[in-house]
Amino acid sequence: MVSPKQLRTTIEAALLGPASPSPDQRMELMHAIRTSLPYFQSLLSYPGPRASDRAQVQSKEVRLPDSSPISLDDMDVQIVMKLSDDLNLNETECVRLLISANQEWILFGREPLEIYRLAAGLWYTERRDVLTSVYTLLRAVVLDQGLEADIVDDIQKHLEDLMTSGLRQRLATLVKELNREEAAGIGGPSAECYVIDCRGALVERRAVVCREKLMLGHCLVLSVLVVRMSPRDVKDIFFALKDFAADVLFSLLFSLVIDFMSDALSVPNQSAILSHDAAFRQEFQELVMSTGNNPNVEGFCDVVRLGWAVHLMLTQDQGSSSDRSSSSHDVANIFSCLELICSNNVFHFLCARVLQSAAYQLLVDCL
Repeated sequence: MVSPKQLRTTIEAALLGPASPSPDQRMELMHAIRTSLPYFQSLLSYPGPRASDRAQVQSKEVRLPDSSPISLDDMDVQIVMKLSDDLNLNETECVRLLISANQEWILFGREPLEIYRLAAGLWYTERRDVLTSVYTLLRAVVLDQGLEADIVDDIQKHLEDLMTSGLRQRLATLVKELNREEAAGIGGPSAECYVIDCRGALVERRAVVCREKLMLGHCLVLSVLVVRMSPRDVKDIFFALKDFAADVLFSLLFSLVIDFMSDALSVPNQSAILSHDAAFRQEFQELVMSTGNNPNVEGFCDVVRLGWAVHLMLTQDQGSSSDRSSSSHDVANIFSCLELICSNNVFHFLCARVLQSAAYQLLVDCL
């Protein structure tokens, strides 16, 4: 398996270059994708702390896979334990980070805090490399970048398989995890607040995590344009929208709205999913009509309700002509949505808080 840095470099060289990829680049691209499928399937998933590994580190001698025993001193042990606690990361993985940081930066003579920040920054850089690779592959399929059709088709097949195996659920789960003030997210109260990035600059961990969440959100939006969401995906993302911070609300919102429209306007080679699931339509109607106490979040929920109402309008006549009770029920649901969103002036919120916002412009620029 190639390293995260090699993966990103190979993908960007083939897909973002000024000219079409050469035969060698195409071969390297497909090899990198195939050998890195485990990276993508378990996206940014790392082993957590384990008592036996902690005891091994405390013994000051650690054996990594395919490696001879590694000796640690007291400072190494201290840094490894801090990394493990702050990042919710397995102790032996933290030893690997120390070794990689030494190869990258030469740690001899540096203070423990600086070494910690370099190792933590390297971990976030590796995560960014994997995530950027996924983002670049999604863009290659969704956007017209002038690539040859057979390359796009090959990439799309791999992405479709990844979505089927749970990549989209993993994206949503990661956004949820990163939103929490704990080791797996933006850090708990005792966590070190700064890391050193790949440029050698001191940056806030919270800012690094925020950028990671935005990238995850962009991947989520693009994923909807590659493979449509299942009813479960729609419900999970709607629940997420009601709970998450503002920095990812736009991505979640547009993921839902895009999927509603794509499903309603199905083309022959992509059949509808949501509009043919009567149980989901009723369940989601009840979910989307429930209101909360946060005015900002409710504004975004109103936009989802607007998208859902349009979805119902476009699909209400797709069923059997004899199923008049179902059609009448859809009409009643449409009017319920419209009554609620119009009373909340959804169009004012959509214009003022979404389309004219800096966050929306950032999302458009990134996509």
